[in-house]
Amino acid sequence: MDAASVEKAIEHWSKPRQAVAQRISATLYGIVGIMTAELPLQPGEFGYAETALGAMLVGFAMYVAHVFVILVKVESEIGSHLPLRGARGIAFDSLLVLAFPGVTTLLIVVAARMSARWTVLLDVVLYLGMAAVFGTGFFSSYVLDRAMGPAFRRALLWLLLAIAFVAAKSLV
Repeated sequence: MDAASVEKAIEHWSKPRQAVAQRISATLYGIVGIMTAELPLQPGEFGYAETALGAMLVGFAMYVAHVFVILVKVESEIGSHLPLRGARGIAFDSLLVLAFPGVTTLLIVVAARMSARWTVLLDVVLYLGMAAVFGTGFFSSYVLDRAMGPAFRRALLWLLLAIAFVAAKSLV
């Protein structure tokens, strides 16, 4: 697909679909952040409170990174600085980065209340992350053209990449 075709396709892509795509992207930042932070953790290495706080800090770091990436991207596309209102909109739309870190934090709090074993908790976070990667992969494709086949293929590809990512943990 050449640049002219891409530009034409972007022009005809609806604003609601673009907004959904941005939200999916934001969600993926949080998922990848938590999965990355979880890789080197060993059972019992930190307390539940420290781990819950760490999950939110990872989420906040990914939120800031997402805001900066989108801000720079938009400014480079328009060729000027974005007004404060536009930057505020990007910051608001990027709040979904915190969704998966928030769910992870709640999971840690529930695990602490139930006195769950660390190995179980780490596995649950890991598998939940893989399911979230599958879901974001599916919806990131489905939002484009509402075609199930390509959406499932992308979701499976992303899931395989997440599994390879997690397999690296056994090498550490």
